[in-house]
Amino acid sequence: MIDGRTVCLYQLVSRVRLPGGEETLYQRLKRFVQFDWPDQQQRIAAFILKHVQDESELILIMDRTNWKWGQRDLNFLTLSVMWCSFSFPIAWTLLPHGGNSKTATRTALLRTVMPLLEGKRLALLADREFVGQDWFRTLKDLGIKPTIRLKADTRVNKAPVWVYFKKLQPGELRIWHCPMTVYGVQMRVLACKNAHGQTLFLAYHGWGTQAVTRYAWRWNAENMHQALKSRGFELEATRLTTDTRLSLLFGVVVLAFVWCCLSGEWLEQRTPSKRLKHGYLQKSLFRRGLDALQRALRPRSGRRMLSQPRFTQLLATFDP
Repeated sequence: MIDGRTVCLYQLVSRVRLPGGEETLYQRLKRFVQFDWPDQQQRIAAFILKHVQDESELILIMDRTNWKWGQRDLNFLTLSVMWCSFSFPIAWTLLPHGGNSKTATRTALLRTVMPLLEGKRLALLADREFVGQDWFRTLKDLGIKPTIRLKADTRVNKAPVWVYFKKLQPGELRIWHCPMTVYGVQMRVLACKNAHGQTLFLAYHGWGTQAVTRYAWRWNAENMHQALKSRGFELEATRLTTDTRLSLLFGVVVLAFVWCCLSGEWLEQRTPSKRLKHGYLQKSLFRRGLDALQRALRPRSGRRMLSQPRFTQLLATFDP
């Protein structure tokens, strides 16, 4: 998948360096996604958590990524942990429908990784679809401090939240002076408006300015989804529709994605790249690692490969 930058099994046939004809290799790939890996997510999550830099507090991000194949909605609910400008998925489930998830589904997903997160301070970032009284109480019971966006008509202290932040000016950040009851839980609430007139309402614990900064980190999950899809492995190109096969494929793509990110970080530490005028790297850590691994994995008869010691060092970045 790293070499071909796709998950389409038929396109991967030409990348598999094993004996046999095209049909034989295609059937082997199809059998691969039928394997049963019951503890797949737990193993991947344990591996990822070893490579997260800040272990004193973990920033979790809950989000969805979805697309359609024919009449079928392929709708993944993911829980990821923040890493640099991306996030690494540590749990996921395929929803049997399009649209938002249910509280029971989110709670079950969160509880699958809680044994791996014992002793850590946890914070959760989520968009305004991840709300509800049972959900907020679950987060409180698990000791997770959320920073979650609210809809304008969300009732806090028995009134819509927009009522408390009238006449908000562009660029203004207004923090309500005392905690409010949000979905049955005491939380702080703030609002801010950007230059385009869009208002953001946040329910959070802690400091207001920190909450705004943290909520911006939620975009790391969007960067991750883009890397798994159009900017990396073309996840939407798969024609698999069975839940178990899709989940296995998603896990393999996650491992490839993490390997690329860790390799990019390793290369950046040794040979820092120039930053552009806006301060960002010319290539993201993911793209830099993906390009390097793709060169390293090419056959010697093809284009220039990385040296064997260099490839061995890249391989070591992924050693659990």
